Amino acid sequence: MNIIQWMIENRIAQNHRQAANIANGLKLIDLPDDTARIERVTLYRRWRPKTDRKNQLPTWQAFELAIAGIDPAGVVDRQMFMSMTDEDWQEKIHADLMNTGEW
Repeated sequence: MNIIQWMIENRIAQNHRQAANIANGLKLIDLPDDTARIERVTLYRRWRPKTDRKNQLPTWQAFELAIAGIDPAGVVDRQMFMSMTDEDWQEKIHADLMNTGEW
């Protein structure tokens, strides 16, 4: 099977160049058969859907996660408190300690 053509037919990639870039990034040449290639490409597309441009992972990170065989369905989302200042953190910690009674 031609994996490049398969990616285009299954709307993983829009054209030959994009499909070739995906194949190279995912190191598909190293895989033993088409089943393994399809599985890796599918994982990649789960990590980097074409519809979610704003919140998607960088391409290199999606490649690495797909190569590692990690399915995004099995990964728990986390919330980061990026906007909290040191003072906010101190207040939060103090409030948590007051609620638990641990000093």
